[in-house]
Amino acid sequence: MRKVLITILFIISIAISGEKKLTLGDCIQIALEKNPEMSIANKQLKAVQEGVKASYGGTQNTGGILPYISTNYSVRQDILGPTDMPRVTGQQVIGGDTTTYYYNANINLHQNIYDGGKWWNSIKLAKNTYKGAVVDRDLTRQLMIVNVTEKFYDVLKAQELLKVYSKSLENSQEQLKKTRELHRIGQVAKKDLFKAQVREGNDRLNVIQQKSMLKSAISDLSIAMGLAPNEHLEVYEKTYQKPESIDPGTAERRAFENNLELNSLTAQKQSAFLNYKIAKGDRYPTLSSSFSYSRGGSELSRTYSELDKWWNTSLNLNLSYPLFDGFRRKTNIQQKLLNYKIYNDQIEKKKMDIQNLVQNLLLALETYKEMIEINELNIQSAQEDLRLAQEMYRLNSATLLEVLDAQVELTRARGNLVTTKYDAKIAEVQLALVMGIL
Repeated sequence: MRKVLITILFIISIAISGEKKLTLGDCIQIALEKNPEMSIANKQLKAVQEGVKASYGGTQNTGGILPYISTNYSVRQDILGPTDMPRVTGQQVIGGDTTTYYYNANINLHQNIYDGGKWWNSIKLAKNTYKGAVVDRDLTRQLMIVNVTEKFYDVLKAQELLKVYSKSLENSQEQLKKTRELHRIGQVAKKDLFKAQVREGNDRLNVIQQKSMLKSAISDLSIAMGLAPNEHLEVYEKTYQKPESIDPGTAERRAFENNLELNSLTAQKQSAFLNYKIAKGDRYPTLSSSFSYSRGGSELSRTYSELDKWWNTSLNLNLSYPLFDGFRRKTNIQQKLLNYKIYNDQIEKKKMDIQNLVQNLLLALETYKEMIEINELNIQSAQEDLRLAQEMYRLNSATLLEVLDAQVELTRARGNLVTTKYDAKIAEVQLALVMGIL
């Protein structure tokens, strides 16, 4: 409740201020409260929870651990048409219609005593289904967190790339200004002016395209958070944390222990086993008892007065066993057994998929870490190359093309670093999802 209140106050405050400067934690918290997927998952979990209560109850047909009690009240009207009456003074007399009423009130109790273990296995099945539903709800939550995290870093990446391209545009505009002035006084050829104009135009186009990509990334993040796609958001990260190294053996062990998709399959396997045991219960006889109490008569008062009269009770004990059912029992048991065994193969396949995914993500993270270090060196090298090219161009020892190429390489190095940094963060959260440690 406290988290909900904090989230509501936070949303109100940013609505009043007109700005939404959000950290990753803010985005995730809003998504947990606003995204319809979580609301749906929570309602589905409550519905399954009600099924646990229902498993204890029984019906008159299926039985259960709790008795089935029913009551009813009925009124019957009988009308007898005209009939011959005894002759009086030698003449035949025809009697009129005769109407009679019968009132009845009763209460019935049916109790399942033994049904081959189906009722207690049904309770176990309902509890295991709820356990699986909790896992599915948690999986929905984690998938939503991963989705928001990916969209968050996509926005940060788009923002940083826009800064890179904007900086490149500033440099090319400055270079165009210098080249235009040098051309005016006759120190450079017109082809240099054209090259500077082309470079400035390309940089301007990159900025325009990147602004569009940033807008699209913000829209995707808004939808992932459960907000309107046209919501104005501004996200930031205080400091960038480089991905940490994880021991492959530890990562694999945690994934096998905590992966929610694997845990969901395990719960489904247990449910399939319980369905198999329920089906096996049809091999055994069923034993049940019933008791009924009724009272009534031709007068309404007999249903509620003089309780020591006009009553009737019955007590039954029923033992039944189907001798032949067209092989339905045998077929049903075999189907349930095969469904149960299928999950063994599915779980083994899932484990192999998890192992492969963990290895690939760990390899990707290590690659990204090395790429970050290399790109940081590339930026330093590209900055030095640009400085030297500009100095040599000033001394007429280099062409404008060399200066422009150096600017392009610096922009590319900066863009590669931004892309690598945030792709690494996305891979990191994907690994956390596989390991079940979000």
